[in-house]
Amino acid sequence: MSKHGIYGHRARIGYTSPPLTTEIFPHDFYRIVPDGVTLVLTTLAIVERNKDEVDRSYEISMEAARAMARTGVDLVVLGGVPINLSRGYANAETMLRELEAELGVKVSSSAAAQSRALKALGATKLVVARPYPAQGDFPFEAHGGCEILGTITGDAPFRGIARLSRTYAIELGRAAMKAYPEADAIMFPSPHWPVLDAIEPLEQEFGVTVMGALQAIVWDALRRTGIDDSIAGFGTLLREY
Repeated sequence: MSKHGIYGHRARIGYTSPPLTTEIFPHDFYRIVPDGVTLVLTTLAIVERNKDEVDRSYEISMEAARAMARTGVDLVVLGGVPINLSRGYANAETMLRELEAELGVKVSSSAAAQSRALKALGATKLVVARPYPAQGDFPFEAHGGCEILGTITGDAPFRGIARLSRTYAIELGRAAMKAYPEADAIMFPSPHWPVLDAIEPLEQEFGVTVMGALQAIVWDALRRTGIDDSIAGFGTLLREY
């Protein structure tokens, strides 16, 4: 049977989603991707985002990646920056390479995708806008020379971020630019809250580039599976790179 007879005839993208209950990621994934791209999803063990949940989720994600490879996905994306880096930042790239060699399938991660996205955008002075208090940050300065000017933080509990208003990210982005007007890029961590509709408006309002974690993960997955479509409506990253 021709590959065109299956749903994911252009690409089947596996994603290990950290939240035990995952709502935003699959919804917005399908808003972005072109026809012929499908999501193969498994959820992990994150509810409160504590260390025990992160440790358990790492082991589950490794098993999920192996199961996805057996189903013939084109790429496995390991979700969750804390999970990606739980064995140490210095070991993260080695882990991806070793897993690729073991599975015989391309492997990426949330952390790697966001690093590549920031590099593609040419971000040098970054302000981070997140909906919940920080619980360990990804050292972007170590990747591509991107300086973090500061972080604007909301007070939403992690388990409640999927229910945030679509305007929440826009207001956080505006607060970030007010606090750090010299920034040339805004970054929204976590692909599990409503950010997608804030990206284009903030880019137009402030003349900066905006990177959301979900946007970056999907962009990276598409490009790594050979899909170079220009996708309008969700920011510079998907439209121009």
